[in-house]
Amino acid sequence: MRWLKSILYFAAGVVVFVAATSFTIGYLLRDESEVACPDVTGLDVEEARSVAAQEGLSLFVAKYEKKKDVPYNRVLAQVPDAAMPVREGRTVSVIVSDGPQTTEIPSYVGLSLEEARAALQEKDIGIKKIMYVPSEKVGQVLAQVPASGQNIPDEEGMSLIVGGREKRFFVMPDIASDDYAAAIEEMDEKQIKYSVTSGGPFGWIRRTAPLSIPPKTVFSEDEVLEIRTGARD
Repeated sequence: MRWLKSILYFAAGVVVFVAATSFTIGYLLRDESEVACPDVTGLDVEEARSVAAQEGLSLFVAKYEKKKDVPYNRVLAQVPDAAMPVREGRTVSVIVSDGPQTTEIPSYVGLSLEEARAALQEKDIGIKKIMYVPSEKVGQVLAQVPASGQNIPDEEGMSLIVGGREKRFFVMPDIASDDYAAAIEEMDEKQIKYSVTSGGPFGWIRRTAPLSIPPKTVFSEDEVLEIRTGARD
């Protein structure tokens, strides 16, 4: 009978072991349930972290990689890949863009050009282009690109539209005259810029000397008329 009791004890132990093992395996399988890894590429790091947490996963930034065409802090790649089955609690490793960083643009409209230059310099933003348009507000910023409230990459400059004096145009008069004083007076009256080059002792405008701007030619106030003087022919 002693051997029978031994067999019964052994069988009971086997049953208990099998039951315990089955329970443990079942518990572990239930505890390590799988989820589909979400796609976090293209998202901001914090947004990607939130998406991963919703699936019971954590996020780890493996490295930053310089990308001029991808905004700062955006996810470039991930491991595991999107939609791959993973166990809850697993870490998703990502590679993140290191640039360019962006700056929110305030309004510079109404400032003088020099004030706008100084304010942009404080933010390390360059001026890409300055365009002048006729306006009563000479030297004042009338508009800007990008507009205020928008973001601009740190490697991109701004364009400013600045008020400028309206440019005037003249028709070159025929000043080939012996009356040098009258010609100069006419230039001064019309606010035409000129330079005088003396070529003789009398200070008369030579009838045959070519002018830098021929008579009846349309020219802007920014152009400088060269007047060459000398003895009368």
